[in-house]
Amino acid sequence: MKTAVIYARYSSDSQSEQSIEGQIHVCKDYAEKNNIVIVDTYIDRAMTGTNDNRVAFQKMLKDSNKHQFSIVLVYKLDRFSRNKYESVIHKKTLKDNGVSLVSCMENIPNTPEGTLMETLLEGFNQYFSEELTQKVNRGLRESWLKGNATGGKKVFGYDIVNKKYVINEYEKEIILKVFQMYASDYRARVIAETLNELGYHRNNGKKFDEKYVLWILHNSRYTGVVEHHGIKYDKIFPRIIDNNLWNKVNAINEENKFAPSRKKEIFDYILSGKLICGECKHKMYGESGTSHTKDIHYYYVCASRRKKRCPCTMKAIKKQVLEDIVINTITQLLNSEQNIQFLTNAIFNYHQKHSQDNTNLKLLEQRRKETFNASQNILKAIEQGIITDMTKSRLQQLENELAELDIEITKEKYRDNSLITKEEIEQFLRKQVFEDTQNIKIRKLLVNTFVRAVYLYNDKVVILFNYTNSPDKPKFTVEENIETEKQINSALSNTQGSCLYLHSAPN
Repeated sequence: MKTAVIYARYSSDSQSEQSIEGQIHVCKDYAEKNNIVIVDTYIDRAMTGTNDNRVAFQKMLKDSNKHQFSIVLVYKLDRFSRNKYESVIHKKTLKDNGVSLVSCMENIPNTPEGTLMETLLEGFNQYFSEELTQKVNRGLRESWLKGNATGGKKVFGYDIVNKKYVINEYEKEIILKVFQMYASDYRARVIAETLNELGYHRNNGKKFDEKYVLWILHNSRYTGVVEHHGIKYDKIFPRIIDNNLWNKVNAINEENKFAPSRKKEIFDYILSGKLICGECKHKMYGESGTSHTKDIHYYYVCASRRKKRCPCTMKAIKKQVLEDIVINTITQLLNSEQNIQFLTNAIFNYHQKHSQDNTNLKLLEQRRKETFNASQNILKAIEQGIITDMTKSRLQQLENELAELDIEITKEKYRDNSLITKEEIEQFLRKQVFEDTQNIKIRKLLVNTFVRAVYLYNDKVVILFNYTNSPDKPKFTVEENIETEKQINSALSNTQGSCLYLHSAPN
């Protein structure tokens, strides 16, 4: 007697267990009529047939090598695969293991004509799948161009009213708090703990955690713009976060790519991502430990030594000691009359240039004009008796956008008239930057602005400074660090100090 397994699959959440039950019922009927014993069943739920990345499918292929069955029964060939190239490969795998594929509904004979028929069916299944994908994408694109919601899971921050996304005011308050706290140097874990302490909750009732906070912070929907297949849509989601706040948060996220420990630690390790072990050329990161007296101590440790990736004898160094060395060196280098005047002029010129640029103001005023015209059209429709929940909701949304745009325009106009004087800049540098060096924000400012990298050795510390306006971001791979060290040694052998891009230190 022949032995067989059944493979069944449905492809989307719109289908259900009834689809699986129907496939299995047909396959069992076929097996009973043809004197075949079913020994196992493999089922993939809500899995597409356009690729073979399916758990049960892969297990079935692997089990075919055990020679415990000789037939794989499927309802139709498209349940096995809708990709004709992958179908040929996987049928070859089954054939090599002595297993044949049988379609219970298509009754394909084991003849040359049957082989041709099977090939045609597979080609048609792939064509149908690709055509369906195109139709779905066309439909989605048209809906997105009209600003309509297209279903799926609820997006935190929005509700759906008459197929339109509208802002959920309770969730909007949470999103704004998350972005504002993160822009103020709070870590994601601290933000999550704060939200939970204040009694906030997610739309499913669960508490906030670090992962969910980071998801919010990376969600571009809150700027009112989403991108799909290279096309940007700006009519789907109402804006919650303005560009200034988004850019601040995005800059922190970019910085964290080069200093991952900053996301994990509440305590600020300001050299994270820039500190290199002089011995093995791997990165060093921040770590804390508790002494026998229950005091907490903070260190920088070599990653490769801690994880035993390679032999390295670099000892841990106290965080405060090393950071003070770097901060004191920066201030000694910069805190001269000549450098203060240079920085003052540079900052003043930059500020003056950007204050005179009213491009953003023009864009905001244009957006306000378009939003105002849209609201007037809604009002005309209401005056003509077209009053629905949708028109009322859309009018409220437009009024909210007008209020937000008025605030942004006022801020932009104020910025145009808030030119900082050279005297104010100079006073800030003298009284805050160079005197208040224990302030964590000042310490971060100095390191992030002026320091490219810090190489720590057992007998010295080498600091690489940024002397260009927009230096390229180093990746700090071991190979790159070794090459940089060669340049350091070459520079130190000729002078007391040097810039990597010049033959001597700048004035």
